[in-house]
Amino acid sequence: MIRARLLPAALAACIALPLAQPAAADPTIGIGLSFAFGGGGGEVGVGLRVFSDNRRDKVAGSVGVDYMFGSGRVRPTIGAAYLDRNGYVGVDLGYDFGRGSIDFGAGIGVTNTKRSSPPATGGDTGGDDVIPRDEEPVF
Repeated sequence: MIRARLLPAALAACIALPLAQPAAADPTIGIGLSFAFGGGGGEVGVGLRVFSDNRRDKVAGSVGVDYMFGSGRVRPTIGAAYLDRNGYVGVDLGYDFGRGSIDFGAGIGVTNTKRSSPPATGGDTGGDDVIPRDEEPVF
């Protein structure tokens, strides 16, 4: 009963996540190793991810797909990842079509990230246009 409701909700979230990202964020793609835990054991695979942001030192949402070497299955995923300098570390939930179950996973890999923008300041603090208090302006 719960599984029948959870699968459509997870698939809807996978589709909606890339569409819901803010306009200022640029998505990026990553590839890496995936580790899935569930169903009585663990598996290793290779994964492809699309991240909702491409800035370093940020947490981004992810949607992806894994190919698991042991079972030969394809595992769609949804999760979150910490983006570092051209790399990521993430956690995700994946779906196993053969068993009809959801499993937990972790991944590490490479991606193309950019530096975060520095925070905006209140204006120019150089002081070139400041008139000293003891001088009168000359026109």
